[in-house]
Amino acid sequence: MKKTIRAFILSTGLSVLILGTGFGQLADISKMLSGGVNDAELMLTEYLRPLANSLGANLNGGWYNSAKVHGTLGFDVTFTVSAAIAPDDAKLYDLGTLALDALYSDPIAPTFSGEKGFGPTMSYEEDILGTAYEVLRYDHPAGVNLKWMPSPMINAGVGLPKGFEIIGRWMPTVKYKDVASAGLWGIGVKHDIGQWIPFVKRVPVLDFTIHYGYTNLNLNTGLTTLTPELLGAVDNTTNADWEGQNFDLVTQGHTANFLVGATLPVVAFYGGIGISMTQSNLKMNGYYPIPTLNVDDPLNPYSEVTDASAEQDPIDIEIKNSDGSTSAPRYNVGMRFKFTVITLHFDYTYANYSVVTVGFGVSLR
Repeated sequence: MKKTIRAFILSTGLSVLILGTGFGQLADISKMLSGGVNDAELMLTEYLRPLANSLGANLNGGWYNSAKVHGTLGFDVTFTVSAAIAPDDAKLYDLGTLALDALYSDPIAPTFSGEKGFGPTMSYEEDILGTAYEVLRYDHPAGVNLKWMPSPMINAGVGLPKGFEIIGRWMPTVKYKDVASAGLWGIGVKHDIGQWIPFVKRVPVLDFTIHYGYTNLNLNTGLTTLTPELLGAVDNTTNADWEGQNFDLVTQGHTANFLVGATLPVVAFYGGIGISMTQSNLKMNGYYPIPTLNVDDPLNPYSEVTDASAEQDPIDIEIKNSDGSTSAPRYNVGMRFKFTVITLHFDYTYANYSVVTVGFGVSLR
């Protein structure tokens, strides 16, 4: 058991390390704000959509390792790691489909899951007396080339009378240096509907259940401080404090499933069909510089940031399922091995963002 706990802590730390390092590589993400809040919201929604949907897919996975419901006061404690797979079409997005004020060198840009290497050059211009003056220029953030997004957690289930089982899940809030922190919790329930079906009652190894689960994930990461000087602008602010810029992500996952399986003495097979609903709220906190053109001298305009142009806590956007719908189908298949009270399971969920889950734990019926 000590090895199990140690492995869980390691996987938890690894996941936060990946997220922290990924966002560390995305120091330029805040530059999207320098062209204005409207452009930033449009680009950030598409750029971060694979991250939000990968995490949401993970939250809706790993809820069960058999279709069987615990008997009254039976229980299990299981350590799981789910890893979502971003599809290829989630690695790029088209700037040309967005109503941007920006000019760009190429309409195709990487998302968070895209390849490393900066994307197209973004620029903003203003016309002064018939001459176009550049206010701002920056490189679109790169991807981090993360094909797998892991999410570890602890699940615990307890059997109740009348064929019910309540399930809780939890990951302690863990930190990676001062870069990132993450934690989650969730609650779910399973119910044995096979007890109400006569032919199923006569075949003890067959299991028919329904399941519902809700999970909430909180992720925070600091951002490299973006100042007017880094944007080539003069800082003419008096009240703005550029320190403390950070990013919050709250992802919620709902899933409802019909499960069928066969539980044998050593191995259990299970499969499920259901729906997945995810929603992520993305916030950028702190002050951010947005350059404007100073034309006090029309012959020598220059970029500046003023108290009026600086933005505080400017971004609060919502991302739902990968296709923008309120729900999406999911199909799941898996198997579990049980050696006395020790369990080991693997399963695969096919969906817009497919998920591989592995877990091990202790189970007493």
